[in-house]
Amino acid sequence: MSQDWPMGQEPHAAVLVAQGLIEHPENLDHVLLDDEEGWFVSDGSEFGDDPELDGEQFATVCLHDVVELLPQLRALAKLPAGMGANWDADSASWVLISPLVPSDDEEARAYREARDAAWPHAGSPMDEVNLSLGLMEIATAADAPARSVRYVSREEDGTWMFVGFEVPDPDEQTEVEVDTLELGHVAELYPDVVELLDAEPGEVFFREAPDAEWLQVIDDGE
Repeated sequence: MSQDWPMGQEPHAAVLVAQGLIEHPENLDHVLLDDEEGWFVSDGSEFGDDPELDGEQFATVCLHDVVELLPQLRALAKLPAGMGANWDADSASWVLISPLVPSDDEEARAYREARDAAWPHAGSPMDEVNLSLGLMEIATAADAPARSVRYVSREEDGTWMFVGFEVPDPDEQTEVEVDTLELGHVAELYPDVVELLDAEPGEVFFREAPDAEWLQVIDDGE
């Protein structure tokens, strides 16, 4: 692939795109990247039970052409497989999501079991964890600040919290707005937290800068 090509998939990879976006790309609503790294790009339309209707609503287009039509996809070049993102036109940013995999689907169950078996840490990669909102958003502006985790805690009940540098003082009982993703997706998005994923319940870590070493908070926060 060309060094100028930003995506992790081949330029001619097939992408399923809502037909309405071809004429009205401003109606972009969300994208999904399945576990085999196949893109689905939608204006809000979803698959139903009628193959004929689905065929009318969606088209197969090469990824290169989709990126030309929707250049904001470039910001998702490193999106982990199995994730998705909602497009927020007002802020020109993507809001990350971990799509729900149906529990009654045999193939989905096998996929989950394989993920669990490959997960080397405590718990499951599908555990729901909390992230500050800045870690949930991928801005498309060229001058957007890099996203990085500043603070990691594992509560006594085993629940995880990840806070980014957009929060001034997460270690001083600051109220933090959060949303949720799967733990395995967080590990792929922010690989520098992986070394902390075997922390015991009650342990807390922080760092002064994105490239600084992690420090453990002991009792009074020092």
